[in-house]
Amino acid sequence: MVLIGIAVATVVSFVFSAVLYGTPPVAAYVGRHSTPRPGVPVAVQMAAVVARSLVAAILVAGLMHAAGWEGADAGALLGLALGVLPAAILAGAVVHEGIPVPLAALHAFDWIAKLTLIGALVGWLA
Repeated sequence: MVLIGIAVATVVSFVFSAVLYGTPPVAAYVGRHSTPRPGVPVAVQMAAVVARSLVAAILVAGLMHAAGWEGADAGALLGLALGVLPAAILAGAVVHEGIPVPLAALHAFDWIAKLTLIGALVGWLA
């Protein structure tokens, strides 16, 4: 069942991000304040999003297994706690690279929400 949990969490995470970043006001804001890497096809970018979600789901499943935790509640709490990491990294991007605070906050929200969803789904389905 853990593999099903990882697969479902990966897909849901991807869909969540697609909906978030596809929302017209969000898409417009991101379009104004970020620059895609030139020459990277959209399909490759989407595959990278799926791969990052898969790695996150595997990590959450592994940590839950190692800790002996079960259930959606424990998984969601773990995902929420892990959300501190991308938030801290994005804070560094604001301070050191001049990334606009709202853009970093959007990306942080995306990761915190995805990690919480991933944790809940892996915990529930594993």
